[in-house]
Amino acid sequence: MLSSTHSQSRHPLKQCGILISALLGVFLVLCVPAYLTAGVTSVEGLAYSSLLCLVPGLIILLMSGYFFREAPPASVMAVSTLTRILIAGIGALIILNIRPDFGLANFSIWLLICYFASLLVETLLIIR
Repeated sequence: MLSSTHSQSRHPLKQCGILISALLGVFLVLCVPAYLTAGVTSVEGLAYSSLLCLVPGLIILLMSGYFFREAPPASVMAVSTLTRILIAGIGALIILNIRPDFGLANFSIWLLICYFASLLVETLLIIR
């Protein structure tokens, strides 16, 4: 039987709160370099990137917490990676079509940084 501390740390809403806090922290840390790189447009791209990486993380944490509790972490990570790539990739294509002025400095680099940061946090939460 799981201890109460372990089961409380595995609660999906608590995990979602940790992911939101971590990505908000990454966003706040990267705001200054984004602004210095290309101004407000780059900060806007950073905001879009953060949201594109937050949405799949929340979906996976909620699904793994409520529907796939007994699933092995490796299978959850496989579904997580596929979900994250699909949502971030499709979202990036949509944003780059809507905002053609975004480029590597304004959007893509921030998407990669946020992608790997959210993947790290999500992996630690699922494995734990």
